[in-house]
This record gives sequence, C-alpha cells and structure tokens, in this order.
Amino acid sequence: MGIVGGDTMKDCVLLIAALACFTVPALPQAASGASTKFDERCRRLLDVVSAETERSFYGIAAKMATGRDVPGALRALDSMTFDNSVGGNFYSYTLIGTYLHCRAALPDSLHRKVRDAYRLRTMYRGDTENHWVTYYTGIYLAAQTWPGEDGTRWFNGKSSDENFREASAWLTRWMNVTATIGQGEFDSPTYMAVFIAPMLVLYDFAADPVMKRRTQMTLDLLFADVAVDHLKGNYCGAHSRDYPEDIINPLGAPMTRVIWLYFGEPAEERWDDARFRPRYRGSWESVFGALGTYRLPPVIERIALDRATPYVHTETKRVRNIIRYSDVMNPPVYKYLYMTPTYALGSLQGGILQPIQQHTWDVTYVSDKPNNTLFTLHPFFSGKELAMFFPEEIKFLAGEVDRYHKIYTSPDKWNSSSPYEQTFQHKNAIIVLYDIDTAAQHRHIDGFFPGTLDERVTDRSGWIFCRSGDTYIAFFPAKPYAMTQEEGHWRWRSTDRKNAVVAEVGSRAEDGSFGAFCTLVSANVPRFRLLKERPSVRYSTRQGDVMDFTFGGTRLLNGRAVSFADYQLFHGPFVNSRLKSGVITLTAGGMKRVLDFNNVTISETNTR
Repeated sequence: MGIVGGDTMKDCVLLIAALACFTVPALPQAASGASTKFDERCRRLLDVVSAETERSFYGIAAKMATGRDVPGALRALDSMTFDNSVGGNFYSYTLIGTYLHCRAALPDSLHRKVRDAYRLRTMYRGDTENHWVTYYTGIYLAAQTWPGEDGTRWFNGKSSDENFREASAWLTRWMNVTATIGQGEFDSPTYMAVFIAPMLVLYDFAADPVMKRRTQMTLDLLFADVAVDHLKGNYCGAHSRDYPEDIINPLGAPMTRVIWLYFGEPAEERWDDARFRPRYRGSWESVFGALGTYRLPPVIERIALDRATPYVHTETKRVRNIIRYSDVMNPPVYKYLYMTPTYALGSLQGGILQPIQQHTWDVTYVSDKPNNTLFTLHPFFSGKELAMFFPEEIKFLAGEVDRYHKIYTSPDKWNSSSPYEQTFQHKNAIIVLYDIDTAAQHRHIDGFFPGTLDERVTDRSGWIFCRSGDTYIAFFPAKPYAMTQEEGHWRWRSTDRKNAVVAEVGSRAEDGSFGAFCTLVSANVPRFRLLKERPSVRYSTRQGDVMDFTFGGTRLLNGRAVSFADYQLFHGPFVNSRLKSGVITLTAGGMKRVLDFNNVTISETNTR
C-alpha cells in the first residue's frame, strides 16, 4: 500500500489484531443518573444507526458509542480516511466530528490517518451556504486539533493558524448574518439538518468560550426557527431547497429525524415504515445530537409543542447570493404561516427566491397517512434563472443542473420557483395568481392532491372540497382543468396562462362538520377578472375578510394595503426579532429567553 492507502501491511495486521482491545467511552446520556425522554430517544437512535450496514461516519460514531461491532467501525474509519470516492465539505466536518467523539478509543495508526486526511485530501469548499458551514466547521476544529503546523501539513497550503482564523471569521459572520437578515437556504426540510449537525459538533468541541457561546445561540435560533413551523413531526409551510419526494410526503423528509429526536414527534418511529422512508436512508445527521451535550432549552420545546391556540407567524429571510441580473445581492424573502392544532397554511410571496428547489406554498395537515399536503406550482426553468446564482455559461446551466437534480426541466416536477407566480395569504386563506409569459418553456400550472384523502367532492359552485380526518380544504380554480391519477396522488393541471387558485382551510374544531364547512365556503365564489390583462382575484373569506389581489399589484385586506415593509426578522406569539437588530426573543409558557448576538449573551427570565 502507498501512503494514501494507509499503513504498511504489517501495521494493518497489528491494527486488526488490536481492534477488540479498545474500550468504548460511555455515552453522556447513559452515564447520567437522570434518564429523560430525550436521553431515551438518543439511545434508541444510536441503537438503530449502529445496526445500519451502510458505511458512513454517522454509523461509525454510533457503533463506537454503543460498542456494537467496534472492529467493523474501526475498519470503516480506516478505509474512509483514504477513500477518494468520499470527500468534500461534508467529509470535512463529519470526519472531524466522528474523530473527536471517538478519539479516546482509536489506535495510534488511525490518529495518524485522520490527521493525514487533512493534509492529503482536497476538502472542497462547495458553492452553497450549507457547503460553507460544513466546510468551515471541519476546518475550524481540525486546525484547533492540530495547532501550530505550517502549510506543508495542510491540503490548502495554509498554516493551522491561517486556517483557524479564516474559518473562525467566516463562521462568526454567517452566524451574525443568520441572526440579522436570515438564512439564504432557509427552512429546508433537507438542509436544516445539515446546518444543525455541524453546529452540534462545533458546540461540543470549540475550545474558545466565545465561539462555544455563539454556537449555542445559533443552535437555539435554528431550533426555534424550526419549532415555530412544526406540527406533529411535520416541517410546515414554504421552504427553500426542498426535494420533490419530501414536498409531497412531509414526514419522509430528513428533518423528521431531527424533529423526532428533539421534539419527540411524531410519537412513532418512521424510518422503517415504507410509507415514510426517507429518500436517502443514510441521512443520520442527528447522531451528533445523540452523542453531544447540547440540550434544547425548555422554552423552545414549548414553542414546538404548544398548539392550543392558532397563530400567525411571519419571517424575513434572504435570497441566496445573486451574481447576475440584479442590483441587490440578497433581496428579502417574506414568509407567512398560519398554524392550528390540525393544520398549517404557509407561503412565500412568490417569484424567484430560491433556484431549482423552491416550494412556494402549501397546506400541511396532521395525518397518520402519507402525502398529507396540498399545493400548486408553475414548473418553471430557465438558464437565466440559474445564471442569477451560478457562474457557469448560461447555455449549459439548465442541462448541467438537470444531470444532478434529474427533474429541473421536467414539466411534471413538484418543486420550482417561478417569476410568473405570486401569493397573498391571510390566516387560513390564500390567493395564488399566475401570469405565465408566452416564452415560458412550460405554460401550465399543476396541483398536488393526495390519494390518501378521506373525501374529495367537486361542488357545482366550482369549489373542490377535500377532507382528511378533521381537516377540511376548499380549493377554487379560476380556469378549466383536468385531474389525472398518478401513483399515490392526483395531478390537477390547468393550461390557461392567465390563471388563479384560491384555497381556504378549516377543521372540525373551527367549523363543525365537513358539510357545514362546504356550505359556508360555497356561498363565497371568488371573483376572477383580467385588469389590463393581469390576473386579479377578489375573495371574501368565511370569516368575512375581503382579500383583493392583482398580479404585480398591491395586496388589499378589507380595503387596506398589506405591506411587506412591516415584516420583521420574526414576528409572532413565540419568536420575535426586529430585522437587523441581532436580538432574538423566545417566549412561551411563562419563559423568556433572549439571544443577543451583538454582545454574545443569553438571558432568561420568568414572565409569570
């Protein structure tokens, strides 16, 4: 074997002979006298992951922690230190995270191999926000672990001190940006787990007390951001970076595992249920939480679980860095969410806010059946859209993206931004307008209707009424459409370019019977019209509020303009922060927790 391949054959024989001699350090949770439900879930998660046969750093860490097949875990770690089929920014933090959690039980040869990985392997920095967070977390902790070494000992030719300073500066800036103007890859059912996991590792192993505190505050912020959008294991509302499989089946998203670990919902384990199995089985980022010392503050747990009273929550996020066709690098993204005990309706304002994987609006409801969501979209794609965010030649971009994401140019995709789609939401009602240009590649809109609905009725008024359990959904299309049955769902499609849909959501608690809901809503038929060829809708909700919206125009509620300028970073009953203030206030159950990123302080008070 060469040096990249590991030790000499003699050393390999000695390693294999010594594998069974190492003792495994006890888990922090298991060593504690007090066993909490969270601790029990941690042990259960590690037990499940340690039995996985897929080779991964998460599996290695779980096997080492539980003592299950330690020889196999050490062989896998030995292999992954030189296997060039794995690498990049995710490798950067998962390798160091696994190493730091397990190093007390590692032989000297693996200490050397892990160190050499940061000398011999190219750690790709990546090109998106989650890539940079994972990359710099790995570099920060590696430089801290092996300080005082010159550039010949690092893959990038920089010294330990240079790598540490660069990583520290980038991570600090990202934490402050997130706390002042929001994330660019915001509320992703896939990538929020990828933001949380490296922060869990950084919190456990950062030696600098200021960085440790910043990381704790960032974890609090990320978990609070998830908690306010959470309902019985579902990550509700609009999202960036959302994959089609997760959009149409919310409980199958990777974040469900993180939500289960920290919030305890859904009550049942979903990973072996074929109806909810994640598209990528190896996404066990939550292992670092199960191994770590970060504990969710009680106020955040209360935010995640208190659904006694419906509420409106609004947020400001940011568009990821725009490099062409805009004078503004990070335009604001405006999010609206209406949460109840049985459903949530959420939306973005519309337009191109996240390339490739935007999910603009949906209703998600509590159900023990899969595909518990309903939404519409315009399946847009354009080389110009991609060129706004990626530096490659425009004429090649759509094809290149399609190679990796498979469905970017598909007329049937379930995730998409579109410059021809805009929304106006008020509580449990939403107007979605479409004004599709004749030059658009696809000139239709699609809607997702679950095949697991208990009832779906087309009323002569034009409304389509749906019921799943105690949740009721009314859906009104402005133009003719067709319904096509597909595997597990129905595809609603309308081919008129000037178009609109209206949706209103209710429940047994709010409306009594499904029949009563249908009767009340059917009395109010939305008024669709073209104002100088721009689609416009006027609709009176069943609560008596009048919504009036013209594409590209002002959103009017009861005759008064609704202004996004009034949006803050967070605003609602639980999480509040003025835009750009750097101070986030969490309030629930008589508890108040204030995260001050300006002074890097956390304060708590009892509000009762």
